[in-house]
Amino acid sequence: MRMDKDIFAYISSEKKDSRIIAGFERTTAVEGFSFEEEYMITTEKHPDTEDITEEAFGIITTGIEPLEITESGAIITGYINAERRKDMRLGTYVIVPYGEEHLFARIWKIQYKQEFAVDDATELHSRRMLRSNNIDEVDYKFLAYLDPICILYPRDQIMARRMSDRIPQPNTPILPVKNKTMIQTGLNIPREGIFLGHLSVGGEVVKTHAVPPTVPYYLRNDYLMGDPLVFRHMLVCGSTGTGKTFLTKNILRQFMVQDNRYNVRGTGARKNPCLVVLDPQDEYSQMLEDNSELTAADELSFRSEKVDFGGCVNTRTFVAKVDGQSYNGRSRAQQMEFTIPFEMVRNNSWLMAPVGMTDLQYLGVELLLDEFFKKAGEHTYNRFLEHISDELVRDNYVQSGKVHETSYDAIVRRVRDKALSRVFDQPARPIDQMLEEVIRPGQVSVFPTEYISNGRIRDLITLTLMMIIVDNKLSTKLNTPGETAVKETPIILALDEAHRYLASTTSEHSRRIVSKFTEAARQGRKEGLGLCLITQDPQDIDDTVFKQVNTRIILNLTNDAAIGALKVKKEYEKRIPYLKKGQMIVHSPDNSDMVEIIGLQRCVVKHI
Repeated sequence: MRMDKDIFAYISSEKKDSRIIAGFERTTAVEGFSFEEEYMITTEKHPDTEDITEEAFGIITTGIEPLEITESGAIITGYINAERRKDMRLGTYVIVPYGEEHLFARIWKIQYKQEFAVDDATELHSRRMLRSNNIDEVDYKFLAYLDPICILYPRDQIMARRMSDRIPQPNTPILPVKNKTMIQTGLNIPREGIFLGHLSVGGEVVKTHAVPPTVPYYLRNDYLMGDPLVFRHMLVCGSTGTGKTFLTKNILRQFMVQDNRYNVRGTGARKNPCLVVLDPQDEYSQMLEDNSELTAADELSFRSEKVDFGGCVNTRTFVAKVDGQSYNGRSRAQQMEFTIPFEMVRNNSWLMAPVGMTDLQYLGVELLLDEFFKKAGEHTYNRFLEHISDELVRDNYVQSGKVHETSYDAIVRRVRDKALSRVFDQPARPIDQMLEEVIRPGQVSVFPTEYISNGRIRDLITLTLMMIIVDNKLSTKLNTPGETAVKETPIILALDEAHRYLASTTSEHSRRIVSKFTEAARQGRKEGLGLCLITQDPQDIDDTVFKQVNTRIILNLTNDAAIGALKVKKEYEKRIPYLKKGQMIVHSPDNSDMVEIIGLQRCVVKHI
């Protein structure tokens, strides 16, 4: 037999004493020889590894698969050191240095592989491991596969990013990203804007060496790259109990600061927005009040990251006068009653939709309304009932063939619905005469409907308010100061339970509602109308409206149909059912790459 001499080539002749015994070559190391020093530590360091040995997760390796970057993907494998394996998570952001440039990437796959050729799928090995209850990490390779996001490079003394067009060198260190600017640039996150939360991975907030160490996620709110993204619309979706209202309050509060102003189309003016909230749970009127549970530490933290907090003093609650119902309210916000005049139905016959009609019945109602509003005198709900109850009117429509007698009688029954009689023309100021008080720059105008037990009435009130804002934003004829106020004031319209009013449907009246709202969404950027849709059923929102929403904030959802409707990347889609309270995915292509963030642990205003 002949012993392989290759290993001895690494030991200098001064450090060994070779002897031949019984036909074998035997080498004895001289005193003081260290295997670790000789084989595992080299005197020449990689130029990019100085002072980063302790921080590095591991190195780029070609021992498993070749390094590769193509226009359609990449294969970049890293070996993770035993002591850093516990820190590795799917989605972890890392950098690989190229000198002055860096590859910015995320971990998309992690894997164990055996270090030595051994069969561990045996009964004997299984029992040994169960008894010892531990493994030796050095017996396994721990591999992390990198998904390149971009290349970070210096340009004009600032950091910029470009597509991944370079391949890292083998044995280059894989480092955690501790530089806040690198993370913000790598993920294309704005440095300022509307605060949404802190960047996180797997539910853990990303920390850097900066002060404060967290990475704030802002929504772009300036005109440097087009219109502020609030006018490209926003969706907040999540299952019941996931903190939608808590989160939405924190976000909407950021828009209501004194120096947040938007351009008014056709004028040189810049105005604060008016926040209009259609509130089915009576929670947003609390935006008037401070959160008494905030500590000095909370306030210091908020200020350090430009998070505005404290109640909005210009908060008003507008209460629909409904026969037999009273509103007690949860806050000290000023209350103003209003009613919906039947006159508003003249150009918006679909306001009768909540009582439920077939398409034929709906067409018949339009004919009856058209004739009624041509008559002289007051156009009230009671007078309309008298009109359609007139036998001469009935005979005229039935005998002329305009409306079938069965349909006519069904229309009368529908229109006599008690819901309509309880809401139209009540003893309060008409809402269309209060627009100057509702729409004011810098004001939060809340319309609660929780106190109303009848669902049809709630829907009628909500649809009316939606219609008033949308019609006047799209109108080119402004006849009253109130209509002018709507047209010339930037408005953020927050619509809770949005799926109830903007659902995909086959009925004619519902199609008209969705069509009008879609047009308003399309015109939002130039007209200064931003929609904030809040829902637990995003899959029910009409697709034409859904496509207009640029920023989607996704909390925990367990409904597969709802998750599928959001059309997020597969790796994020799988996380959605496991998101904890306050944890969310943000999909906003015009703002940043898709990321996971965690919202504030405290509400910036009162929240019960």
